[in-house]
Amino acid sequence: MEQHNNHTYIEPSTFRKKEIVETNVRFHDEVPIFNILEFNIFGACNRSCDFCPVSDSTFYTNVYEGIEIELYEKIMRELSSVSYDGTILFSAFSEPLLNKKIVDLLKLTKLIVKNCKLEIVSNGDVILKNKKILRNLFDSGLDVISISIYDGPVEYKAFKKIIKENNFSEDQVILRRRYEQGSDFGMTISNRAGLIDSNQYRSKDEEVIEINTLPLKKHCYYPFYQMVIDYNGDVLMCAHDWRKEKIVGNAKEENIIEIWKSKYIKEARLMLKEKNRTFLPCINCDVAGDVMGEPNFNAWVDYYAK
Repeated sequence: MEQHNNHTYIEPSTFRKKEIVETNVRFHDEVPIFNILEFNIFGACNRSCDFCPVSDSTFYTNVYEGIEIELYEKIMRELSSVSYDGTILFSAFSEPLLNKKIVDLLKLTKLIVKNCKLEIVSNGDVILKNKKILRNLFDSGLDVISISIYDGPVEYKAFKKIIKENNFSEDQVILRRRYEQGSDFGMTISNRAGLIDSNQYRSKDEEVIEINTLPLKKHCYYPFYQMVIDYNGDVLMCAHDWRKEKIVGNAKEENIIEIWKSKYIKEARLMLKEKNRTFLPCINCDVAGDVMGEPNFNAWVDYYAK
């Protein structure tokens, strides 16, 4: 178990992400560039976990549509124009492996943005139904997949067998045994900007048992190092914004680098710089936000000061 500021439980995978984020602050024309570009490449999930907004049918409706190849290629070319070598992540608000064009997306990524790192976060159900797909994903350019296992040791052993048969390393396929972690599932479960009661999933190791007062009076570094693109091209300031209340642009209409530099995100960054979360979606969010990304935060503060 890990803790931050002596009170908040932080899941182990967070420290791997912290290393990715803070290893190298990237710049283009003196502008700090995101270290992680996260995609929601599909509009549906095959599971309905209690701690996830997908479980609320009054809020989340499965939409069986994926990001258009033409749009994705446009974004990749914009990344290539700034020599992007950070992480491209398929995760966000759905199960990415439900997108039947995922292999094409992976191949296109590495064809155009050759030095990026490609990662997927998945529940793995599609892989158990079709064991060959995992090899196909890696042959198409995937670097890392993190698989969250909820159903028990039988499922875990099945994945271990697939990994062994394909000679994958633990760094390539990361298995997260959620079923044996207790009420918090071994995760730092946020309230998804007000959609989930995260207090019921808080770790027993946290000194702060409940968070009842919002907005939090603290920094959040997410908009300083990460950007999210939805399957319809909408660009979001944060992956915790499940309601999609802070859409800062659309990749179909604008260059994503220009969106990243836009006044809409600047306004939010300047408020978060002052520990001011009194705007949507941040006003309803209980994410610590300052666990990683401080070098990126400082780079933006310096940039705006100029």
